[in-house]
Amino acid sequence: MMVTLLNAIRALMILVTLALALGFFYALYQSWRFRPTFHLEKEKAKKISTLRGAFMKERWRAVVKRFLLGTPESMRIAIIEADALVDAALKDMDVPGEHLADRLLNLETEDIKSMSLIWQAHRMRNDLVHTPGFALSPEDAKTTIDHYEAFLKEMEVL
Repeated sequence: MMVTLLNAIRALMILVTLALALGFFYALYQSWRFRPTFHLEKEKAKKISTLRGAFMKERWRAVVKRFLLGTPESMRIAIIEADALVDAALKDMDVPGEHLADRLLNLETEDIKSMSLIWQAHRMRNDLVHTPGFALSPEDAKTTIDHYEAFLKEMEVL
């Protein structure tokens, strides 16, 4: 008799547990439509993007300011900094590659009108850095800075 009573209680507890579990999942299903939606990640990403854009524009203004000093050394440094700015912008866009040239090769070139210009500018920067005694004319320096600016504007960094 005692065994039968314990079996009946066990069966009743199993039924209660199943009913509670089903009730829980039904309540969860019904409350799903009332869940809050969080836009924190979008807002945070937008804020970071805005701050990063402002930072890039400020760096570009510093490059132009240095270039406008007009000395051969300031123009050289401005070109080197402009090249570094393009590299940083491409890194921010998650373009793969170890160096700027690698990143440029990984871009979809058919969509970028200023691709040949950025390559010319990068070659000029490489000549400045790697060729001893390389003479930079003010006209070439201006053209190179203009090429960097055209690329950055097309990539919507500036």
